[in-house]
Amino acid sequence: MTTVLDLVTEALVTVKALAVGETAQADMTTDALNKFNDVLESLSIQNLAVYSNLQTTFPLVAGTASYTIGPTGAVVAQRPPFIDTAFVRYQGTDFPVVVHTPAEYALLALKSQPGIPQWLIYDPAYPNGVMVLWPVPDQAATLTIYQNTAFTAAATLLDTFDMPPGYRRMIRLMLAWELVTDYPGMSAAEVAKLQADTAGAVALVKRNNKKPELLRSEVAGLDCSGSGNYSNWRDGA
Repeated sequence: MTTVLDLVTEALVTVKALAVGETAQADMTTDALNKFNDVLESLSIQNLAVYSNLQTTFPLVAGTASYTIGPTGAVVAQRPPFIDTAFVRYQGTDFPVVVHTPAEYALLALKSQPGIPQWLIYDPAYPNGVMVLWPVPDQAATLTIYQNTAFTAAATLLDTFDMPPGYRRMIRLMLAWELVTDYPGMSAAEVAKLQADTAGAVALVKRNNKKPELLRSEVAGLDCSGSGNYSNWRDGA
């Protein structure tokens, strides 16, 4: 099983701070561990760099449109850098909720309209994000959101590293790139190759994680058959 120390040592060899088979000194590994965790944190906020989703479900209160989410929020959970998808469950039926931008929400004329939520507007504030639902829930229900799972920081160099194919090489190269200015033993050509290899490894992982694009149309959610008026299939109006 690969450990964080294995990756740290390989990254130090890559930037020529160590020779193959040489053991790193404590101050070198301590600094590299901090940079290793910086790399994981950087990947956690990049949508296509994350390979798994976290599902969070919580109750909605009738008449309450806004909910905070985070370590000290009304919903105590991992603070999402962004929300992928969501749905509302009411009396055993799931209703899709589309994630919209604050700019789109600003164009709504009646923001206090009650009903089954169809929109979710998310502000990734820190330390707690803010979710706003529209229409405002008019009855008890639950909301389920899907967000990227943040990578867990390594506590020690002996922590094991277990990620899908491609991640080991990507993180080793990203860590080497973080360390390259601390150990200026590489030539300009070698630094350029490291930069290109790092970019290629990141692109390969992101390309593998890319999800199929789903096109949506507001008109597709409407039906004007028979009555001559548009009706919304989501709430049965």
